[in-house]
Amino acid sequence: MKVRIVPGINEDLIRETEEKVRSYLREIVGDFVELEGIFSFEYGSVRINVEVRPWHREDVLVRVFSYLNEGSTIDCDLATILLDLNARLPLGAFALGTDNSILFQYSLAGANLDLNELAAAVHTVATVSDTYDEMVKLYSGGEGID
Repeated sequence: MKVRIVPGINEDLIRETEEKVRSYLREIVGDFVELEGIFSFEYGSVRINVEVRPWHREDVLVRVFSYLNEGSTIDCDLATILLDLNARLPLGAFALGTDNSILFQYSLAGANLDLNELAAAVHTVATVSDTYDEMVKLYSGGEGID
């Protein structure tokens, strides 16, 4: 089977995937808020966000992410810690935002998204983010995201 990546945005697929995500999140977490295309809920000491983004004409990305800190001081020690964690974690990755924020994220192809895939992504982002948010705050000297 040859897979082609066709440039462009498929608005219908975005809407269909958003509806699928909305339905699956009701099953996974129950209550959540939806604002400007981002589904959001609290887990422990962090906020988990899910959004559907354009990728190419035949697929979309479902991005599950949590901001762990903002206004961080990114130094070599912190970068080394985060890269080491990325190498050890089986799914998802820590990332640095353009505004000196630190987040943990996990992206999935959305066209054939199923409940188990989204549940695994949500569970991974929630548990890793809640586990490491205090460590990130300690090492980065920034402020937590409330």
